[in-house]
Amino acid sequence: MPGSSEELVRDYLEKTERSRALHERFRRVMPRGQTRTIAHFDPYPVVLDDGNGAVVRDVDGREYVDVLNNYTSLVHGHRHPEILDAVRRALESGTVFPAPHLSQLELADLLRERYPAAEQVRFTNSGSEATLLALRIARAATGRRVVVAFEGGYHGSVPELADGGPDLVRAAYNDLRGVESVLGPSAAAVVVEPFLGNGGVVPALPGFLQRVRARAAEVGALFVLDEVQSLRNSFGGVHGKLDLSPDLVLVGKIVGGGFPVGGVLGRAELLGYTDPLHPRALSHSGTFNGNVVTASAGVVSLRMLDAGAIEQLNGRAATLADEIESGAARAGVQAVVSRAGSILQVHLASARPTVAASPGSVERQGLAALHLALLLEGVYAAPRGMLNLSTAMTDDHLARVASGYEHAFVRVRDALPEAVAEGAR
Repeated sequence: MPGSSEELVRDYLEKTERSRALHERFRRVMPRGQTRTIAHFDPYPVVLDDGNGAVVRDVDGREYVDVLNNYTSLVHGHRHPEILDAVRRALESGTVFPAPHLSQLELADLLRERYPAAEQVRFTNSGSEATLLALRIARAATGRRVVVAFEGGYHGSVPELADGGPDLVRAAYNDLRGVESVLGPSAAAVVVEPFLGNGGVVPALPGFLQRVRARAAEVGALFVLDEVQSLRNSFGGVHGKLDLSPDLVLVGKIVGGGFPVGGVLGRAELLGYTDPLHPRALSHSGTFNGNVVTASAGVVSLRMLDAGAIEQLNGRAATLADEIESGAARAGVQAVVSRAGSILQVHLASARPTVAASPGSVERQGLAALHLALLLEGVYAAPRGMLNLSTAMTDDHLARVASGYEHAFVRVRDALPEAVAEGAR
């Protein structure tokens, strides 16, 4: 298999025999055996069977410390008892209604109290849907079509942003001159993350987001801040911490407590375009928007994620980043860790990126091998190198993760020395 050694693959095949057999069945009913592109890796993904707290188990009975947490959405880990209790209570009244429900009011009130930009709220079922709605609002409010986004940014499976198109203009992240050259009077909106998540967990440089916000105001475009991932990193969101005053904020993941969710927060006059009595009303419906289970779980999730919990998560992530880098150095491996709050990414490189990470073929091979080695060491991270923490993690879990990375670095060093050795280019 490209990107790994025969020994690593052989060890993986031997330890995941049931996942391997099930993968053949999955492939008969789903393309490449999965329903999320991001979940694919060679030779096949393990089939997970159970999750509890900070640990997941596969169908072969192997246990992993989960540092992926369904790509940051499970900030309290798996099956948190308080979230499960809230869901059980919600199920006693029903799961979804074609009418307002008190659970929606409770979650919306909590969002408005906590996040400065949230004058009003509109719920969707995913971050992708939230992005779609925000673009429709921006175009209705400005009468313009062009959207500015950033290389390496991810805002869900929105065709225009994922595939490109005549109304999409991209700029390099952290490049102020580039932003100013493309964000002009034809733009309806600029959509930006406080850090590039999919692009390598690349934080914004000081002043970058503030200048993008100011430029948007200068040209009359809406400033749309995608906080689907970053919301976990600051009590009032990154926009609250930096006093950014976005026009619209995209939310998801932790807002649903582990259930499908998305939402647009923002200025009342802009959310008002979804009011059916607005003179230029946008029709916006969704069978499961604001369903009872999601709203009930989301309320508990956000209340547990208080300022103290966030401070602990971010502090532990900083410590783990240092330990991973130290483990790599002891193994003779060139690696750095970029971090935004409690979200991290390992790069097999000499320096942290300031623009979207673009690993070459040698680094990609090393990352693929590292991912397999981590699974063999009992650490479940993202194939691309991203990891994040949950409040369910204990000091013992963190120690297991740090140790797992060091042992995995040694495995990869021995298998692919040209990909990870110090001084490699």
